[in-house]
This record gives sequence, C-alpha cells and structure tokens, in this order.
Amino acid sequence: MMVPSVVPYLLAGPALARPVGTRLLPPCDLPAGPSLQSASGCRVAGGGARRPQHISFAAGGGAAGDAFVVEGATNVKFSRELTVPGHKEPLVILGTGYRDKFFVKVYAAAFYVDISIGLDTEQWRKKVGLESFDASSGFDSIFKAPVVKSLNITLVRDVDGNTFVKALDGVIARRIQKRTDEEESSLSAFRNSFLGRNLKKGTTIYLTWLEPSRMLVSVSTDQGPSQVDAEVKSATVNYALYDGFFGTSPVSPTLRSSTAQLLEAILTK
Repeated sequence: MMVPSVVPYLLAGPALARPVGTRLLPPCDLPAGPSLQSASGCRVAGGGARRPQHISFAAGGGAAGDAFVVEGATNVKFSRELTVPGHKEPLVILGTGYRDKFFVKVYAAAFYVDISIGLDTEQWRKKVGLESFDASSGFDSIFKAPVVKSLNITLVRDVDGNTFVKALDGVIARRIQKRTDEEESSLSAFRNSFLGRNLKKGTTIYLTWLEPSRMLVSVSTDQGPSQVDAEVKSATVNYALYDGFFGTSPVSPTLRSSTAQLLEAILTK
C-alpha cells in the first residue's frame, strides 16, 4: 500500500526546527478516510475535496493551522508536537478522540509518540517489533516497546478529582483483578495527584509513559506539562491504563480508531 509520508507533515509547525531531510507534505496530502483526516487536522469539504483546518494562533501570531489538530466532536485543539518532562525530543500526535458518558461529552484525548516515527519509519518499526500493523496486536507491541508515549486528556466540563479517579480506577480494575503491593502503591500515588482537586473545563492530564515501569502524571491548565505531579512505578498499572484506551474495549473508541488508521498508513506504506 503506497501512501505519502504522513508524519513529517504532522510535525509541521513554526515553533520547532526540523532535522535536515524531513519532507513536509502539502496540507491534507493523506490517504482518504475520515479518521485519518481528523487525526491530521483535515476536514472534508463539499464534493469530497479535502482542505486544511485553519486554526488561528493566540497572541504572537504564526501560520494558521500549522501548530494544532482539532478533535472534531469537542473542538478541543491539541498541539501537533509536544515536549514532555523527562524526554528531550518532542513527541508527535497520532490520533484524537473523545469520551462521553450517558451521551454527555466528558473529555477529548490525543495520543503522541516519539518523534522518531516520522524521521526513520523503518527503524521505528524494528524498535517496536512490528512487521505489519494489526490494531489488536499493534498497540500491544507499541506499549511494550522502548518508545516514549503520552496520552493527553483535556476536560470539556468541570469534574471533581474524586470522580476522575473513580473512572480511571474502573478502567484499571477490569484489567488487574488482584493487586500486588507495588501496584497498590503506584495506584495510590496516581490517585493522590487528583484527590481533592476541582478539575475545571480546559484542564489537561498528561500520562507520559517513558519506560515500562515509569509513567509521569502532569496536570496543567495551560498549553503543556510544566511539572510532574506523580510518578507511577508499576509496569502492569501503566499497561492497564493504556490498554483501557487502546485495548479491545476502549473507553474512547474514536481515539483508538483514529490512531490505528494513521499508524497503519505509516507503518505499511
């Protein structure tokens, strides 16, 4: 399957310099499909033509549409590139989606991976251990591989910390039936970063998985994770959290679908 080099275009943005040889594609030079277009920041115009989704910058200006991707159902915008604590290279966005509960949208979400996927796809594929991409096994391979990943959750309504923790506890409980002392300690650290907080609309939670037994939790009300609020030191807990979003019963099917289609396009091109 021949597709254009998608990720170098996803790296487009005036804020960061790009390595020599990175090819930027014209806006929306992507394989057809609504999830791919959504993940890349494109929308389908009348008659099936594709055009870039333009997003005005805040104060300071810049080329409209270069720096952000909009999650269509919630209109939450995510940076195409993200710098996270504990990792010097930026991450690149691969997919967006949303979570609803009883038909009410609760948050938008975005998935990021190490920027190297766009610089040397073949090497990245070998690092992850993928010869071909299948959503069921593909995410599992990516989670177990030594590549940095970040799951970003932006609230679209006010949520108290206790409710947020209870929701994620439910995700983990379905995947870890009997918890060890290490797992319980890690979960306690995770819970304590949210308990007692009033998480306002617009708050973003960053779950950055640096290595199997090390996930950094950051809570921010601005554009990026400026500090680490907790560190989860259990590989099984970290895996359970991500599996809740990308496993066979994801809490956000739109995020999983969007990410899977773009990954497939990149890794099988």
